[in-house]
Amino acid sequence: MRHDIAKSMLDPIFAAPTRVESKQRLRLRRFAEASTFSVIYLLLLAIFHAQGKVDRETLFEACAIVAALIFGFFFIFHLGLNLRLPDPSLTVVQVLAAVSTMLFVFYRAPESRLAFTPCFFIALMFGMLRCSGAKLAVLGLVSLSAFALVIWHRYRGSNDAEVLRLDILHFVVIATTFPWLVFLGGRVKRLQRDLFDMNIKLEDIEQKAYQDDLTGIHNRRGLLVAMEDSRRRANATGEPFSICMIDLDLFKRYNDEFDHLTGDRVLQTFTQAARNGLRSADVFGRYGGDEFVQILPQTALSGAMLDAERLRDRISMLDVPLPRSMDQLTVSIGVAQYRSGETIDQIFARADEALYRAKQMGRNRVECCCTIGGIAESGHTPI
Repeated sequence: MRHDIAKSMLDPIFAAPTRVESKQRLRLRRFAEASTFSVIYLLLLAIFHAQGKVDRETLFEACAIVAALIFGFFFIFHLGLNLRLPDPSLTVVQVLAAVSTMLFVFYRAPESRLAFTPCFFIALMFGMLRCSGAKLAVLGLVSLSAFALVIWHRYRGSNDAEVLRLDILHFVVIATTFPWLVFLGGRVKRLQRDLFDMNIKLEDIEQKAYQDDLTGIHNRRGLLVAMEDSRRRANATGEPFSICMIDLDLFKRYNDEFDHLTGDRVLQTFTQAARNGLRSADVFGRYGGDEFVQILPQTALSGAMLDAERLRDRISMLDVPLPRSMDQLTVSIGVAQYRSGETIDQIFARADEALYRAKQMGRNRVECCCTIGGIAESGHTPI
């Protein structure tokens, strides 16, 4: 009881982040990646400056612009102001800011064009991951138009035909290769959609692999996975857990006297009744045929016996819809508590042994398998 109260007090503190918070953290992570690229671009400019291709004033101004943009975008994300905008990731704005900075450097230092081309495409690739093909095409066309405007404006100021010729060749190269970037961007987006759809299908397949088709609860495979999780948790924390092996008494008579569809309805009715009595942490599944297993975390043998007895009593009063009157449905239950170091097969074997004893002693009863002083003994609750 004290553990449950303490857990309920701590849950809000360690609560999982909301969907909005998770998305905002992802945006901040992507922004950090884009900022890293900006710093690398500045390092390239520093190398060009060391080679005399970029003057000191242009380098300092580029550093100031990049620093202002990084801090500005950081505060927008940090304060959550981006959440009020149609595109909370600010992808287009960030790409345009990066391209504008590179165009400024290109205008001031024409010989930095060698760094401009790859960095320009890298900036567009960041947009490719978030923008649709049409939006990426528009973004590229705007950037190319700005590039052409910079070339024209610089030629008007210098009348340097040789620089103009190199700039036009540069423009032709970028304009020729840009459509292929858009094409590849569309392919990447389609691959992302296909991977997303595939992940959903795989999750659905995985869920069905651990689910019983008839009753909708865990099947044998799902139970074994849950048992292994409970075993690891018990070994790590020292907390007890127990299992109940449940068998529907004389279930075969429903199939023999009626039909298999009636037997299926009996299994479904029992499953619903059993699930109604579960705690949120309990795991319940169909082990096979008319045998079911209940896993009770943080529950010692005595508590599991009481829980099993409540289930037995509830089923003995269950109203099962049948074509005609028949003896009341009952269950026999074998209970075992996990012992540190034993395998899943061993605890199942002890619970199954207790279940066998319950059936041998007249059915409609609960038996347990426990160990006292190294000697295996049994216990039961009276009917």
